Amino acid sequence: MSSPDDPGSPAASVFEQSTAWRDLHILLATGLRHPDEQFGAALETGEFEAELRSLASALDISLAISLVPPVEQSDGLTTAYIDLFEGGRQPYAPPVESPYRAWYDRDEGGLMDGPSATEMRQRYRALDVSVPDAYSPDHIALLLEYGSLLLEADEREAYRSFVRTHFEWVPALRRATDMAAASAPVYRWLAVLIDELFVALRDRLDIPDPTAEDIDRMVTRVGSN
Repeated sequence: MSSPDDPGSPAASVFEQSTAWRDLHILLATGLRHPDEQFGAALETGEFEAELRSLASALDISLAISLVPPVEQSDGLTTAYIDLFEGGRQPYAPPVESPYRAWYDRDEGGLMDGPSATEMRQRYRALDVSVPDAYSPDHIALLLEYGSLLLEADEREAYRSFVRTHFEWVPALRRATDMAAASAPVYRWLAVLIDELFVALRDRLDIPDPTAEDIDRMVTRVGSN
């Protein structure tokens, strides 16, 4: 297994391009937060696509998915987000780590408040940062933003460990999105996009992909609640 500090290793190359990876994390977080006028405008003007293309090119990432976002009316993004990610239509795909993980006493904190949420709450508290009321602490957008902070601080081992432990569920999010009832073309596209990007990132960091059995178990946990 290569170290992030070994010159010439794939992991080291991630940190040599840490600014671009950080910006990609922030761009994805922007897309996966609750939609606002700024995100809708970035889709309509092509700004989101242009930044995505620029970063993918800078990082030499080739993806199977098109980098062109699907056409969707910006005034329908909020409904699409709620339907797909917050249970507006059933089944749905929660963009939160906790429900995909195995843990006990779920009734005590609720489905969305497992150990990963507790850990992220502590991480943000250590930075004296408040978690927005509208989000679970382990919401995918907040995980991406935290990862961007580790990249900015050049915390190499901490970032690699964070990717290994807190983004393993991304393929299950994609699968849950595939099974969800909502249309939500932009958010379905984003779920595939982030999955493919993290396949590339795990490869460069020498982190194994979750197994098919792991993904199946995660999806089953979400579907049974």
